[in-house]
Amino acid sequence: MTGAFHLIALGLAACAALALAVNAQDAAKPAEPPARAQIQRDKTPGRQVRVAAIPIGMGGDYDKKVKLALSHLETAGSQGVDIACLPEEFAGTNAEPIPGPTTNAVAEVAKKHNMWVVCPIRELADKEQFNTAVLLDRQGKVAGFYRKVFVFWGEGANVSRDGVKVFDTDFGRISLLTCFDLNYAELWLDAEKQGTELLLWPSAYGGGTPLNGNAMIHGYYIVAVGWGNIIDCTGETIKDVEKPREQQFIATLDLDRTFVHKDFTGEKIKKLLKEHKGEVEMEKDCAMEGWYLLRSVKAGVLVRDLCKQYQIETLRDYRHRSREQINEARKEGRKI
Repeated sequence: MTGAFHLIALGLAACAALALAVNAQDAAKPAEPPARAQIQRDKTPGRQVRVAAIPIGMGGDYDKKVKLALSHLETAGSQGVDIACLPEEFAGTNAEPIPGPTTNAVAEVAKKHNMWVVCPIRELADKEQFNTAVLLDRQGKVAGFYRKVFVFWGEGANVSRDGVKVFDTDFGRISLLTCFDLNYAELWLDAEKQGTELLLWPSAYGGGTPLNGNAMIHGYYIVAVGWGNIIDCTGETIKDVEKPREQQFIATLDLDRTFVHKDFTGEKIKKLLKEHKGEVEMEKDCAMEGWYLLRSVKAGVLVRDLCKQYQIETLRDYRHRSREQINEARKEGRKI
């Protein structure tokens, strides 16, 4: 009996030691962030959206990169993200159709988490290959795609003939541009002309300050998936981002924030702010630029709707109208 009790005691001690080792190992792991529900837009001011940049790099072993991407998308989905963006050709350059193996795998996670996903691939279309960013909707269906317009030297892909596209989502209007496209101002202006509010830029490199300049000039947010920087519509890189894991950056953006030029709008804006005190506020007086930035501070109130009601042109509309009318006067030889 003594030997049996001794064996039992040794077994219990071993189990206890194993449990302690497992607990110590678990304690060493970084804590998983608690799950977060998606935004209830009818209960938040403005028009908010949660975005995720996932800069896991271009290329590499196909199976490993797809596994890594799916793991990141699971994390983003658990954090209530509305739209997540992967880098260009993140799983390599083996061309496939749309839909195909990569988009099908990503679509399952998109549907599971009710989340839009930008899934860039090397697309095979008939006998041509394109560097393509595929947009998957909340049900995992292909909502559209953007083929890179300015393909980089030696990339081995065909050049898009489709140009810039815009896509209407349940949270706002978005566009996609890719990597080397950054260098061509006409693409970014075209996105603005088509009403883009959020531009997603999957890339193999960081991009840097030209991205900030484009955000400021065109007044839209940019999710830059080269290094994972998310840029405000003011042109400033958003510093207060969430980082649920390495190589993932999440931010909540309000697509209703509205720039208004000071020209011809002063009294109208004063009236709007007075009559909607506690609902809308002037976030910033951009004195040097000659702009105001307005935002909603009450759920269910949209600045864009109020601007229409008070016949206040947004900065974007003012500039586009002015361009057209001044160019017309130029053709006719008229004074302004």
